[in-house]
Amino acid sequence: MNWFSKLSATQLGILLAIASAVIMGVHAPAERGVFADGGNVALVMVVTTWARALVLALFCCVTRKALYQSREDTKQAFIGGAFQTLSIFCTFSALYYLPAPLVIIIIYSHALMLLFFMAWRREIKLDVTTVLTTISALGGLSFVLDLWHPQSSANWLGIGLSFMAALATVSRVYVYGHQTKTRNPAVVGAENFLVAAPLASLIVLVSPLQMPASTVGYMWLGLASVVLALGSFCIFYGISLIGAFRNSLFMKIEPVFTCLFSVWFLNEVLKPQQYLGIAVVVGSLVIYQISEQRRVKLRI
Repeated sequence: MNWFSKLSATQLGILLAIASAVIMGVHAPAERGVFADGGNVALVMVVTTWARALVLALFCCVTRKALYQSREDTKQAFIGGAFQTLSIFCTFSALYYLPAPLVIIIIYSHALMLLFFMAWRREIKLDVTTVLTTISALGGLSFVLDLWHPQSSANWLGIGLSFMAALATVSRVYVYGHQTKTRNPAVVGAENFLVAAPLASLIVLVSPLQMPASTVGYMWLGLASVVLALGSFCIFYGISLIGAFRNSLFMKIEPVFTCLFSVWFLNEVLKPQQYLGIAVVVGSLVIYQISEQRRVKLRI
């Protein structure tokens, strides 16, 4: 505990970003467990989004943190919640048309998009190391997700939906980054997800909920809900401490842990190139962090 208290805000933010990636890495294998037991995408989308909203809101109630205190707060919550919903809808829809690894790679390109957008807004300074480590981490993910094995022909609708999900992710993370600069991260998360949950529930109009066939499926659904709710806390607090871009960059290790948890939980076997991809992703983040620390020391 004494060691924990000595951490700087940046160090704590990085730890939270990594923790969120580890926690969130569990949800994909858990969701696959739900699907294997007869549950469908609509069920997972609705239940997990409401779980995140209610847990965040309950935490704010218990700690007596008021929600929607001003018109501007409400406006920002609706913007962030709408983009959150759009990214969820587009992600799950894209999975109908494209292999999951390709969808994930396209969506995780949002960190690179966010980097250039924030540079254009003059909120971050571009440098060779940051650009190269961001690109190399994305390239490493392509090996982690085994993207280079023969794929079926690309579906342009799926590609379009994946890029829409990536753009929506850029928008919501950017909004979250600004909201958490001056406001409590849990309040920001609760407000945004209380907007996103009802919007996400509209999927029942086109895809009725299909419940799992056994208790095992419900256990997997519960696990997915719990890890996404816990991960949400880490994400919002992480963004508040290290900013939207750096948090997005470190979140690139989430698929790494997804693969590892699939090995442990679902007895999957990773290929050598997937282990190589893990090394590239982790190495890129280490190089980025070393470069950032040197930059900070030069400023001092």
